[in-house]
Amino acid sequence: MPSSARRSVPALDTTSMTMGYFRLILQRFGDTPERRAALLEGTGVSDATLGDPAGHINFFQQVRQFENANTLFGQGWALSEPEIWGHMSHGTLGLASVTAPTIEKAIEIVARYSYVRAPFNQLRVTRSASHVTIEYMSKVPLDAALWRPILEIGFLGLRSVLSAVLAQFPLEIEFSYACPPPSYAERITQVFGPRVSFNAERNTLRMPRSYLTAQSPFADAGLHDHAVAQLERLYRLLQEPEGIRRRVEHLLVTMPVGRFDEEGMAFALGLSRRTLVRRLSETGAGFRELLDSELKRRAVNMLNAGLLSRAEIGAQLGYADATSFSRACRRWFASS
Repeated sequence: MPSSARRSVPALDTTSMTMGYFRLILQRFGDTPERRAALLEGTGVSDATLGDPAGHINFFQQVRQFENANTLFGQGWALSEPEIWGHMSHGTLGLASVTAPTIEKAIEIVARYSYVRAPFNQLRVTRSASHVTIEYMSKVPLDAALWRPILEIGFLGLRSVLSAVLAQFPLEIEFSYACPPPSYAERITQVFGPRVSFNAERNTLRMPRSYLTAQSPFADAGLHDHAVAQLERLYRLLQEPEGIRRRVEHLLVTMPVGRFDEEGMAFALGLSRRTLVRRLSETGAGFRELLDSELKRRAVNMLNAGLLSRAEIGAQLGYADATSFSRACRRWFASS
């Protein structure tokens, strides 16, 4: 896994996401036992997890698979078979988008609910008199070789929605990469057409504003409402106070060596620090209280195991020095 990303945002080691992309890559590119094994290398994803329809992975398991694919096939592998990244590869989000009455509504759906599909990603939509721009922003710092596949899968999915609604290839779309031309730049222009630019300030997809009023031939109020209801349910579960508290507790229990701070936790959950504090207070808890409880639980387990010194345990729990850890122990165990 990318060490720079792990150091910068350890919380995202435990950010849950759909297994849809992981399974699709494994099925399409793992066409021999050797390639399948290579794509799974280091991900920790088992056959039992793969076979569970409700199974989830964390973001860095997905990133590790991307790293493996880069090693196997070279950068640009995601564009070697662009047809697999149609709107249906994006599950309920793709279904809700293509069954929306217009492109304008489809874009609203994508902008609001892409968070449900990929919590590490954020989309921002801006409009001018002549164009609509969708900016793709990642919540985690990754090398370009790793964020480009994520961006390209998003580009292809949205283009698929536009193509379905317009019933033709949308030649007027412009794609911008916030990086220099990669080694496979020629393949990018083959897939996306001539309206591709590099060294841009932001990663964006830009389309004529006139597209917004195009009516979808696949508009289906029943299917659309059902899909949106499911997305909204998942979105609210991620946003409601009890749901946020459960996610905080899960991230604390499964966090790697070290600890979260309040700002890092808010970032991992896609919230502002103020919103995190407010939502937790509505459940009768504070972040420091939850963190302290988890640190105490870990300390007890490590002390009982007797495998590490107190200094080593303190370092594992993210204390700056042995004195700070000793003060925490006195607070935890004073009444024991």
